[in-house]
Amino acid sequence: MKKQVIALVLTFFFTLPTPQLIAFGQEQDANKAQEKSQKTSDEENKLLKKEESKDKKEEERKQKEEKLRAKGLKKYQTLTDFAMDLYASDLEFKDSVDDAYLDLQRDHALQAYRINRSDDKDVVATENHGDILQLRRALYLNPRVQEYVNRLGQQIVPEDSEKLYSFKVFMHPIPQAYTLSTGTILISTGMISVLDNEAQLAYVLAHELAHVYKDHWRIKAMLPLAEEEYNKKQEKKRMMWAGLAAAAGAGIGAVAGGGNGSLIGAASGLVAGATISTYYAKNINLDWNAAQEDEADDFALKATLGKSFDIQEVPRLYTVMAQVAKNDSRCELGFIGSRSRLRERYDYAQKMLAGALQAPYQEALKANKIKGISPEFNLVMAELKRDNGIEAFYYDMFLLAKKNLEQAVMLRSDDALAAYYYGRVMKTVGRTKEDLENADRSLVKAISLDTRHEIPEVQLQHALMLMDNNKDSSNNSAAITALKDYITSFERKRATEISTKELLPPNIDVLYGYMRLLGEKTWTAPGVVEVMNRAPNSSTPFVQQAPASVPVVQPASQILSPSAAPPRKKIKQ
Repeated sequence: MKKQVIALVLTFFFTLPTPQLIAFGQEQDANKAQEKSQKTSDEENKLLKKEESKDKKEEERKQKEEKLRAKGLKKYQTLTDFAMDLYASDLEFKDSVDDAYLDLQRDHALQAYRINRSDDKDVVATENHGDILQLRRALYLNPRVQEYVNRLGQQIVPEDSEKLYSFKVFMHPIPQAYTLSTGTILISTGMISVLDNEAQLAYVLAHELAHVYKDHWRIKAMLPLAEEEYNKKQEKKRMMWAGLAAAAGAGIGAVAGGGNGSLIGAASGLVAGATISTYYAKNINLDWNAAQEDEADDFALKATLGKSFDIQEVPRLYTVMAQVAKNDSRCELGFIGSRSRLRERYDYAQKMLAGALQAPYQEALKANKIKGISPEFNLVMAELKRDNGIEAFYYDMFLLAKKNLEQAVMLRSDDALAAYYYGRVMKTVGRTKEDLENADRSLVKAISLDTRHEIPEVQLQHALMLMDNNKDSSNNSAAITALKDYITSFERKRATEISTKELLPPNIDVLYGYMRLLGEKTWTAPGVVEVMNRAPNSSTPFVQQAPASVPVVQPASQILSPSAAPPRKKIKQ
């Protein structure tokens, strides 16, 4: 039966005239195209609906966060007003607050002293968002960077501020900024190293400045005491209203229905009292740290725009922060905080830019007043990114170290230390042949740039490269010479450090870097030369040569002018 049906179908097709057969084929093609188009349309509609649903949820999330933010700020303002009134009217409360704030200032003064007088072995414990951080809080021994950051910070200080401030950089790879009640604003090399321009740095400094300008430390000393008193008063009011309502209900019930009416009225009064007193039962449990951070963000946006810095860089800053935190969760221990808070702060900045600050920003833009980056920023960053990259390398924060050092060698192509440590990072984490060749080129470059022989380790790397590339044993003598040079130069460096520790500035390497910038590449302090002359084998000239099997890379011209930063993607919600 099946065979007969198939035969009939075939007969039908083969007996059709050619035009009819073509038309039938075209009809089939049209049907398939229509089915395909319908299928594509259905898929597109699904994607469109999915995207619309996602957008709707995102909008609902933003509205919910905005309500929570407004509610938190309202509670903070309510409690702050209550605390100020209590401070003015209650002598006992005032004395308690003054004592707490004095203890805080005493502790902060001691912290400031330790930071200002510390060396790189000192560790300072500090609390940040509930976490106790053990930070090496030695100040960054680069006077040029310190002066630049302080000068930038002083530009942001409001003219009506009676307080005095100092902006300082400390050495630590975790992005962190911190404020003391003494007026000291501290920012880590790690924080500065992830910033793209001067406008972003100005915003971070303004945020920290706000904590002193807005007297947040005094309020922090005050609010825990005020919160306790506020909640006690709320509880008393609740009890009072419950009692009054019950008594009133009992009285009304007695008039209306005698003894039984008293019981019924009292019960009704209790219900009414509970309803009335519900308002007073809502104790304030306030995250005032978050409220103060929001207030500081608001201040920073307005203050940086007031000084003509490009506040469009603020959302980009939070995008960078989110990426840094995603790459290394340790970075959330500092200024960055949790990534959820970053999203909230990003959203708030975008809202302000599109709303209240849009008109003044556009006005400043038309007047050509807006500034974002300066040549000085890039020049200063070359040294800071190098030093933070080295610090991050020793903390095994390899991604940050690689990024910092890569940027440092681009900004300062004649920096031996940057070239050496970039080569070290690439050699440590490199996986491909290209990575390892890049590491070797950078190490060779460091050898040629180390004209003062300040980095003994370059000779060790020189020897290792010779050994790795010496399969026919033809360069054994060169490798041995490099190892001897490493040992000798290391011995000299240690002898120099020991002998001149009390004689030379602790940042002598930074000062040598300044001389290199100015064109002096070989001068060495007389005391150091004397020690080197007294060291063993000092009569033997110390000559560094690049390994024969690795091509020597000539340093590129030094880049001093700022380059346009690549556009950044919006923060992922």
